[in-house]
Amino acid sequence: MIRLVCLLKRDASLDPEAFFAGLRDVVGPAVAGLQAKLGLIRYVQLHADPDAAEGDRIATELRGSLVSPFEAMADFWWPSHDALEALLGSSGGASALALVRQAGEGIVDAAGSLCWLAHEFPQVSSAPGRVAARPRTPLLKLVFPLMPRAGMSDAEAQSYWLTEHGPLVRSYAVARGTTCYYQVHRRDYPLTERVASALGFGVGRFIGHAEAWFDRSRVPGGADVDQARLTAAQDERNFIELGQSFLFSGKEYPYVEREWAL
Repeated sequence: MIRLVCLLKRDASLDPEAFFAGLRDVVGPAVAGLQAKLGLIRYVQLHADPDAAEGDRIATELRGSLVSPFEAMADFWWPSHDALEALLGSSGGASALALVRQAGEGIVDAAGSLCWLAHEFPQVSSAPGRVAARPRTPLLKLVFPLMPRAGMSDAEAQSYWLTEHGPLVRSYAVARGTTCYYQVHRRDYPLTERVASALGFGVGRFIGHAEAWFDRSRVPGGADVDQARLTAAQDERNFIELGQSFLFSGKEYPYVEREWAL
């Protein structure tokens, strides 16, 4: 599969509550209604959770990273690069993407939003199938868009992330109570500019983003947990420019789930 990752900027006329309501009640249903025309396999929104703000602040200060300038993310999945290319080359696909853009008008600041194409690399999973941090569940999802460390190429940073940092995170997964952890690596395709243009978004230059799910009803504590968090945060400095990276946690709203169709 191929995945379009979108960091969504809130329209300046809205407060966060109205922004999330617009995403949830207008944009999400619009995309769901267009899923066949778009050829989607999955579509999921992530909304920042105010209850997680203090935890995000602590994690941000520990790393010396940026306070997140974004409050929402939306992800689109297609079966393949070829499927997305066919969509962009068809009049029906172009019209469907235009309707997605139209649904977000007055809700999403398109010019301030970013997107990129990516492939995902599952690292940790304690449950079968896809995990979702849905509302009214104890699960929380954290996302961490990453810029490469100064002096490293994107390819070098991605390689270290996958082959060095990934195994380190996996080794501490039980101690940290990690339900699931994915690495989502940006891939540079000519299609990126085309789909970004269709949605009116800019192109993000992150090497990708990490995403992790935690069960807040089972928050572990103790020296092992503290050591796991500190070790992972220290290793991040080996490949991430933390002063240009940020994180936030939230709840997921899945609108399209058709992986059975693959």
